[in-house]
Amino acid sequence: MTEIAISRRRLFRKSLVIPTEHGSWSWLLVPFFVGTAVATQVATQGHPFLLPVSLALVGGLCAFLMRQPAAAWLRIRRGRASRADEPLAAGWALGLGAVAGLCLAGLLMLGRAALLWLLIPFAGVLLLYLVATRSGRSVMRSLWTELIGAIGLALMAPAAVVAATGTLHSLGWALWGLMGIQNALGVLYVRLRLADTRQRPTNRNIALWGHLVGLSTVILAGLLGWVPVLAALPFAGVLLRAIWAVRQPRPVTDVRRFGFTEVGVEVLSGVLIAASYWAWQL
Repeated sequence: MTEIAISRRRLFRKSLVIPTEHGSWSWLLVPFFVGTAVATQVATQGHPFLLPVSLALVGGLCAFLMRQPAAAWLRIRRGRASRADEPLAAGWALGLGAVAGLCLAGLLMLGRAALLWLLIPFAGVLLLYLVATRSGRSVMRSLWTELIGAIGLALMAPAAVVAATGTLHSLGWALWGLMGIQNALGVLYVRLRLADTRQRPTNRNIALWGHLVGLSTVILAGLLGWVPVLAALPFAGVLLRAIWAVRQPRPVTDVRRFGFTEVGVEVLSGVLIAASYWAWQL
């Protein structure tokens, strides 16, 4: 049993494979399931979508997981981490990349060539992350790096639309916009609460104005007919929460509970956005 455990540790190390930003899982999965839920309402009746949607989910997860070992591999190559971890980091990065590539090939064979348009912003986000890795931890943890990463994860929404319908029309771009704003506001709120917890100075107005701009953008898009007007409801809710947090320091007493609460907020907001589309299409 001891030898098996040692062998497993040699093949898998959590710090090299699993992203350290636990909230990023919800920023990836919630947009995907919102995109799937909305796209199935407009998909052609009888058109098979279970296989392409599954391939999109597996491929997206592998691409998401690939950045952690790829970043570790890059740090090792620059002499910032142990050389002994290089084969493991390289193996996981290449393996996950290969699975993601196979999923993409399968989707192309199923007629989902529109996904190729999403590779452009995805490649930009991945390149930014790798550049940030080369620049050091402070750049990786900067506000703009986190915002761009969160918005990039929202690409799973249009990816789900393409997988379900076979096309990338205005619905996919609109959902990317909505979910990207939701993810970005989540970054602003979490950073504010964690700064209060660690007693670090922070510009509290950034969170407030970010939420105001986010809600205003969604309302304007609704009035122009780009998205359902009711999609603004969850953004109004998180604005009220931001006002509460900005008024005075709100340190987090239980980080684990805070994390689960944030995931719950993301899921609830996603459900409300999907429901607003269902009501819009009636």
